[in-house]
Amino acid sequence: MFGRLFKFFALCLLAWAVARWFLKPSQRRNLHELISALAIALLISAGLFCVLYWLGWRNI
Repeated sequence: MFGRLFKFFALCLLAWAVARWFLKPSQRRNLHELISALAIALLISAGLFCVLYWLGWRNI
């Protein structure tokens, strides 16, 4: 499990370094907005599935 977690963090660190190295500040800002929007959508989706599971809709 720690190996997978280490690989995930190494991949994230590599992606962050590449973004800092190759992208201009305005492009980094747009990328940050995109990632923030995707994270919010993921949290909303997870919350919706939790509510549906709590209401008894377990066969989705």
